[in-house]
Amino acid sequence: MTAPDDASRGRSLFSHFLVSAALGICAQTPPRVARGIASLLAAVEYRFRPTRRAAVLANLAQIALSGHPKLKHPSDRERLARSVFRSYHRFVAEFFAQRSLTRARWNGFFRFQGMDRLYQAVASGRGVVITAPHLGNWELGGLALARLGFRVHVVTGTQIHPIVHAAIRSLKEESGIAVSTPEDGFHPLLETLRHGGLVVLLADGDVYRRGLPAPFFGASIPFPAGPALLARRSGAPLLHAHAARTPRGHQISFDALDFPDRALSLRRDLVRLTGRMAAEQERNIAAHVAQWCIFRPFFQTSLPDVQKHAA
Repeated sequence: MTAPDDASRGRSLFSHFLVSAALGICAQTPPRVARGIASLLAAVEYRFRPTRRAAVLANLAQIALSGHPKLKHPSDRERLARSVFRSYHRFVAEFFAQRSLTRARWNGFFRFQGMDRLYQAVASGRGVVITAPHLGNWELGGLALARLGFRVHVVTGTQIHPIVHAAIRSLKEESGIAVSTPEDGFHPLLETLRHGGLVVLLADGDVYRRGLPAPFFGASIPFPAGPALLARRSGAPLLHAHAARTPRGHQISFDALDFPDRALSLRRDLVRLTGRMAAEQERNIAAHVAQWCIFRPFFQTSLPDVQKHAA
């Protein structure tokens, strides 16, 4: 029985060593150099990861069919696909460089839009369910909210790479962010909402178990029903947000606010809220399509059974 425990302990130590080393190196690397390295790694991955490359190109092709003006030609889609890979590697470099940001730089590193919607949602006293896509640097967005004094809870699958997943989770928790997985269920999320906290959910991820179809770039795509279910169960408002990388730094926008409507049946309300979430995601992804870091064929996603949960 001791061998597996020793092996697990060894993997954890190695994970923390890698993350500590990355944090130290990236904190000392000038931003311009870090961007150059990120671009180089992105070019290498684009060349040697054909499955991920094909998935990004397929996603962009579907968005092009919806009439996106920047994706009309194959050359446009290839150029933007390369930008997606660069955006992802910049995201990783920025995440690991977080310790180079002093308090003053943290305050200047982020710009917020729609804060009135966030405070309106918080004022409900039931906590807030925030949904966002994989745009810009979504991880630093959560850290920025925690540094503003909000109680933040995120649900994640494997982060960046399985080797470093455990250490990254510990890093978040050290920064004041509670972390759970879909296997943990709704209970820890409801506890956060009960105490007025923010539950942040990446609604274009693939770690959910219950889905509902919604219009998305001209197709009917399953989106997680969890955010809407959580809002209905807790009474918390649903706040749609996104992060984006801009020439002036990182911007976090709170775009729209929805409240559960108990005058509707459960299923009708879930369909309504999930459709609103998908519409906001579509609008923000269309505006920042070169930063949408999804590396699976998003438009071929199968629909998890939600009938028994939303009857």
